[in-house]
Amino acid sequence: MENKQDNELMYLVAEKNTQALKIIYKRYEMRVFNFIYRYTGSRGVAQELIQETFTRLWFSAHLFDERKGNFKGWLYTMALNITRNEMSKKEYLYGFKVMDETVQHLSTNNNGIRETPEQLYEESETRNSVINALTQLKPYIREVIILKNYDHLKFKEIAEVTGAPEGTVKARYLKGIDILKAILNPKEVINHV
Repeated sequence: MENKQDNELMYLVAEKNTQALKIIYKRYEMRVFNFIYRYTGSRGVAQELIQETFTRLWFSAHLFDERKGNFKGWLYTMALNITRNEMSKKEYLYGFKVMDETVQHLSTNNNGIRETPEQLYEESETRNSVINALTQLKPYIREVIILKNYDHLKFKEIAEVTGAPEGTVKARYLKGIDILKAILNPKEVINHV
């Protein structure tokens, strides 16, 4: 069953196959958790909402239709809608956090060579600057940046997830990148004006 595609597993989940749900959960748990965590800035909220997302997936699996889009987009749409709803209900302050997906990333570079404390400090400072800059974006722009740069979705997929037209998603992405450049490199932006 591990080798089955997501769409095949969803048909099994619709038939209330718990093993298929476990496989889907294992495949997407960290990705969806990281998305929610980055969006809300709260680990506790993310833990709560990941459970709600997969509970809703279980009960609404019969609504999944691969002709209307792929599973990944369907799942992210569900997670985003649950997160937006929760954030509006509780009136949380929108925040942004980058969650390190692997501990090894902190101590080794892409070539497997251990980084020096100076390199780790510089990386940490860069990450904190990006986090600060992202918190200044409007949520509808921030979600596009997160989905594109961290979750590696295509613009078409982001459009499906957010419910915005693809052209609007691209415009939001470009606007977000321009804002981030202005925040992160204000001198460089001034020199090009």
